[in-house]
Amino acid sequence: MKDYEFLNKIITLINSKKEGEYWDFKEQHHNNKADLLHDILCMSNNRADRDAYIIFGVSDDFEIRGVNNDENKRNQQQIIDFLKSKSFSGDIKPIIELHNFQFEKSQIDVLTIKNSDDTPYFIREDYQYRGRRVRANHIYTRIGDTNTDIDKSADINHIEYLWKKRFKINRSPLEQIKYKLQFVEEWNEREGDQVFHHKFQPEFTLKLESDGDRGKTEFYSYTMMNTTTEFGSLKVCYFGTTLFSHQFTVLDGGRLRTTVPEWGLVDYGEYNEKNILYKYYIVGTINYLLHKLLTGKNDEALIANKNLYSVIVIFKSALEKDSFEAYLRNRISEFKSYFIQEKDSYNWIVTQTKQEKKHEINRLKTGKVINKMLKQFRSKRKSS
Repeated sequence: MKDYEFLNKIITLINSKKEGEYWDFKEQHHNNKADLLHDILCMSNNRADRDAYIIFGVSDDFEIRGVNNDENKRNQQQIIDFLKSKSFSGDIKPIIELHNFQFEKSQIDVLTIKNSDDTPYFIREDYQYRGRRVRANHIYTRIGDTNTDIDKSADINHIEYLWKKRFKINRSPLEQIKYKLQFVEEWNEREGDQVFHHKFQPEFTLKLESDGDRGKTEFYSYTMMNTTTEFGSLKVCYFGTTLFSHQFTVLDGGRLRTTVPEWGLVDYGEYNEKNILYKYYIVGTINYLLHKLLTGKNDEALIANKNLYSVIVIFKSALEKDSFEAYLRNRISEFKSYFIQEKDSYNWIVTQTKQEKKHEINRLKTGKVINKMLKQFRSKRKSS
């Protein structure tokens, strides 16, 4: 979110002339660090299921006073260090960001507590400061515009909600199954019938249905020892109802099963009449999680998967994908130079026509060059 969009959101909250379930106003930064910790815990466990904001520089009557001369003012690193020094359950700490804005002549500080499914957040050891004590193993939350009292724990129904949030029990079946796919060891495949079921909740199943399409070779098949390729449909089901489906493929003579990667496109030219096509996965998406599950861990599959990754791009997030495509769009001449320099000629590839062979070779080289440029992109971002 751009700064001006974020500021507009905060100004809208101030103009509402009230506090709410995910935002709170403070005229000054906390004088007492126990109160700061208490407020962060309450906001991190908010029931609105969204980012929460502590807005500094706004009085009880919702007037902007600013924190220009606030002697208690802290920067982001100081707050992060403060949280690091506390003993949180599971060593999982709230993620925070501190934003500073100039509004007319006043500076407003906004402490954002990022929304997370790692609830409930609580500490394992008491923290006491100047007569105020945040209690160990007490779960604090925020209901409406009110925090749980510092000497009490939240009501049981609110605590239950926070635990359900952590384990995705309050999510849709598709969101639940996406969470469960992260734990490959919890899925068993029924031998011979290409059906996976969840070990603890067998109502969640994955069904692989082959369509008998053998011989249609994708460009990435040529990275394998055996170019034989088969396709089918993978269905994600809940009590027999299909929630999600995607094409899967069997590569390298049966050594590797995987979901089919997505197509990416980078257009360029004066009228965007030219484009670069490539295939990718995004870490954390259901397609990627299914890919990891199907791949398995046997040595032959891992070798085949490594070959696949040489021409398929793995993005860390959708944001990285968008940012990299913008980066690539501004470096087309560099892309073309790397493409020409790509050493592997792939002359051994056998296709029905010369045009088809050229087409497949171009896609293989494109995948390798994009992976090279993605590595450079990440290195530049890290160094900056």
